[in-house]
Amino acid sequence: MDHDFNMSLTVAMGKLFGHPAEGWPASTRYVHPYLGIIVRSVGLDGAGGFFEAARQAYRREQETERIGGYQFGFPAYLSTEMGDVEPTLALTAAWEAIKAVHQIASHRDSGADFGQYIDCAIAACTRVVPAPV
Repeated sequence: MDHDFNMSLTVAMGKLFGHPAEGWPASTRYVHPYLGIIVRSVGLDGAGGFFEAARQAYRREQETERIGGYQFGFPAYLSTEMGDVEPTLALTAAWEAIKAVHQIASHRDSGADFGQYIDCAIAACTRVVPAPV
């Protein structure tokens, strides 16, 4: 058994959005590669924690918006969730990729929610698919 994140992500998106031919949200084609960049940058194990931090940051952003509080924005909340980590090149690549996913999903496509993409990415990090024979 081997892990193929891109295939697992496609399967997770299929479970959420249905068959691709039935009209996935337009942003899916742009978001998918960025999520792969994160996994390639920080590794599969690191990506799981990174996606979870992004999920929590997004929830905080949504809660702040719901109650009408001062909005610091997703990057600030993600920084808080990540804690005190070494700003490596790999982490910087993942950081910029997740900001792009947030921007695309949250501001460019009403058919999908950033949280849905993060849920799919987390599911894909835990899925093991058979290696090709």
